[in-house]
Amino acid sequence: MGGGMTVLWYGMTYPIRGNNFGALFWERGPVPFPTTFLMFWAMSILILKWLRLKQQRATMLLDVLPTEISDEITIDSLDDFITHINELPGASSDSFLINRVVRGIEHFRVRKSAAETVTMMESQSAIDANNVAGSYTILKVFIWSLPILGFIGTVMGVSTAVASLANSLSDGGSMDAMKSALQDVFGGLGTAFDTTLLALIMSMLVKIPASALQKNEEDLITSVDEYCNENLLRRLNDGLDGGAQRGATGGQDTAVFREAVEQALGTQHAEMERWLGKLDAIGGRLTTQVSKGWDNVNDRIEEQQQKHVATLHQQQLDQQGRLQAQLDQMANAADKIQASLSQLADQTQDLQSHVSDTYTQTGESLENHLTGVESGLTSLSNVLTKLGEEQVVIQQVQQDSQKSGWFGGKKKRGTRNGRR
Repeated sequence: MGGGMTVLWYGMTYPIRGNNFGALFWERGPVPFPTTFLMFWAMSILILKWLRLKQQRATMLLDVLPTEISDEITIDSLDDFITHINELPGASSDSFLINRVVRGIEHFRVRKSAAETVTMMESQSAIDANNVAGSYTILKVFIWSLPILGFIGTVMGVSTAVASLANSLSDGGSMDAMKSALQDVFGGLGTAFDTTLLALIMSMLVKIPASALQKNEEDLITSVDEYCNENLLRRLNDGLDGGAQRGATGGQDTAVFREAVEQALGTQHAEMERWLGKLDAIGGRLTTQVSKGWDNVNDRIEEQQQKHVATLHQQQLDQQGRLQAQLDQMANAADKIQASLSQLADQTQDLQSHVSDTYTQTGESLENHLTGVESGLTSLSNVLTKLGEEQVVIQQVQQDSQKSGWFGGKKKRGTRNGRR
């Protein structure tokens, strides 16, 4: 049943494995699979025990020992009660009530003693209570195993996160590698915490109904005890107390014989009483020592388990601390890189401004120089005209042609004419 329910659950969650709920079962490593299987296994046991408890409660409504057969349960009426019990609808030997009543009647048939039957019924009640408590052992193991599987998933997730971060640091610490490593780190932490959360929730889903069901079964055992006390033990009649069998051979002879036997066995009876007292004391001491021994063993087991859980928790905290420190270092390195990039951008902007200013000053100087050359040529033409020896004509070139003459090409000369 647990395996079938697990397969059905994963078939139902497969289409929604992309959202957060489906990812808890499909995208969080291998741990959720055995955790889910254990939960459904425990749920199957609880369902079967609940159905059996319903049958037990239905049996409690039966009139197992009706007074119509006989007001008292005697040796002669036992067969009638057994026949009635076998004819009851739904009666089964698996029922606590039917089993207890049948065992009590059969013991009374063999021993023919109401006192011994009472003792046997008390021991049978203890046996039934122990069987109920023992039937929950496997459920307690599952409830203990579910959080352990969650812690295993946590350790696996943290280990994956730390390993991814270590690999990124060993690759040189580039920004792309660090981003990829941070994604792996957060993915590993998500796996760690989600597996623990899922295991704890499943443990609660099993623990709460198991405790309620165990309480109901213990109440059922108490109800069976009350029924047997009221309807079986109170009605037993072995014929000794009422004198039905006394006097069959003569009351006086029986009284004389009993007195003689009591006098003969008086000393042995006292000695037996002393030995019984010693045995009771020894049994009490042994019981106390055994109980203390089991308590010590239980305390040691709980102490070791607590130490183990504390160690795992401390290791998890240490790993989280180291991971947080490494993340802080990475954040500081990213801040430094951002500051360096900002400073480089400012320097580039300053250099661009300086180059622009230099180009502007160079253009202004070139323009002033060309203006001076133009003025000199004009003065030279005036001087030659005054001399009257030659007629000098100087053509003014455009400023763009003069610039190319100074820096890149040949400068165009003015046309000179001789004397005419």
